[in-house]
Amino acid sequence: MNASGDFLASASPRTLFGQRVCDLGWNAALSLVESLIALRGNRTTLGFLDERTAFRQMVDPAYRGQLGRRLLLPGGGRAFSIFAKARHEKPTPVLFSAGTFVPALLSFLERGHRIGIAGEDTGRIEALREHFARHAPWHDVAVIALDQDISRRFDLILVDAASLAQERRIERRLASVRTGLVVMTGSGLSAFIQGKPARSVRNSTAPSPKPSFA
Repeated sequence: MNASGDFLASASPRTLFGQRVCDLGWNAALSLVESLIALRGNRTTLGFLDERTAFRQMVDPAYRGQLGRRLLLPGGGRAFSIFAKARHEKPTPVLFSAGTFVPALLSFLERGHRIGIAGEDTGRIEALREHFARHAPWHDVAVIALDQDISRRFDLILVDAASLAQERRIERRLASVRTGLVVMTGSGLSAFIQGKPARSVRNSTAPSPKPSFA
């Protein structure tokens, strides 16, 4: 389900590659998402429009409709900017990625939340749970077992999916789970479980101040 109209209006929406995206700075984007999480019962799915998703939705009408039902943050790096320029698109000043936005969001949420991590690779999911439990220990971070009944309610669910087919299967499986926000991260969290740091904000965004958590 999309975010409510009031929140989308506050997100300064603009069109990029035919999709409506949020044209926001770091603090505004984090504050918006925090507000969406607080809207219990009004589920929102958030995704990132990068070069991979932008190209796929141009050739896949079903996926284009899927993205159209999400709250989208502009993402990508140099390839995304080149792709946009070639199509005479004007990228937003700030670009996001799962690898930079997710840890920033967990740090930004000062009050403890129930956070679920879902994916088909149980080893990856458990490694991500351990990483984020260390990163923000005030949150209750749990693995969501997709092959079992899911009765627990979550404030936020992170979906780790290596392919669009996996993403669709997981999204269908989570359709009945009670949550405020689902973040589709693709494979953007891989760096956290490969012993490598996530891409820096400099590489995943246009020059802009880093988020402040004050």
